[in-house]
Amino acid sequence: MTTKSKIAIGTVAIVVAAIIGVLVALPPRDPTVLEKDSGSGKTPEQPPVVRVSKKPSAAQPKVASESPAPDVPEKKVAEAVNEAPADPAPEMTEEEKKEAEEEKRVEDFDSTVDKWMESGKDKVVTMADVDAFRELFRKVPKVRKEECVHRALNLIPDDNVMLLAGILFDKEQDKEILDLVYNDILNRDEDVKKPILKEIFKDREHPNWADTAWILDVTGELPANGQNK
Repeated sequence: MTTKSKIAIGTVAIVVAAIIGVLVALPPRDPTVLEKDSGSGKTPEQPPVVRVSKKPSAAQPKVASESPAPDVPEKKVAEAVNEAPADPAPEMTEEEKKEAEEEKRVEDFDSTVDKWMESGKDKVVTMADVDAFRELFRKVPKVRKEECVHRALNLIPDDNVMLLAGILFDKEQDKEILDLVYNDILNRDEDVKKPILKEIFKDREHPNWADTAWILDVTGELPANGQNK
C-alpha cells in the first residue's frame, strides 16, 4: 500500500468519526414523528408555541350609586303646575271677535228655546216673556235666523206658542221668516191658532194679513165691521 493510499484512508476515517460524533450529540426525536415524516416525505412542522400573557388584574372602576330621587307629594306637583304661569292666549282678530259674538247670540236664543221646551205647562207665558224672546231673536245674525227659527218651531210646544207669535207680530223680520212662523202656526190646534190669526187681521200692514183674511173668511170667522165674531 502506497503512502497516498494510507493518507486517503485516514482522511475518510476521520470524516466518518466526525459524522458519528455529531449524530451522537443530537437529541433523540419522537419515533412517531419520525414515522409520520418518513411516510409523507415532508418535513414535520413544529407545534405552535402558545404564549400566555399574564395581565395584571385591573381594578374594576367603582360606579357611584345614584341616590333615589326624593319623593314629591302629588299635591305639591299639582300646585306647582297650577301656579305655573299660563301662556297668554293669542289676541283675537276683529273677524274672530265678530264671529264669537254672533255665536254667543245664537247660543243665547237656543238656550231660551230649550228652557221653554222643558217648562211645558209649568210656566205661563207673559207679555214680558214674549218681548224678551222677540228681542233675543232680533239679535241673532241674519244668516243664522232661518236655522234658529226652524229649531224653535220644532221645540216650542203649543202651550208656549205665544213666544212664536211674538216673532210673527214683528214686522221688522224678513217675509221669509214670517212665512215660516205663520205656516207653522196654521198647523197648530184650532184653539191655538185662532187667537193669533184674529190678532194679525187687526193689522192691515202685516205681510200675512191677506192670507189671514182669506182663511177667516173661508172658516166663517171673518170679523164683521172690524169686530171679531
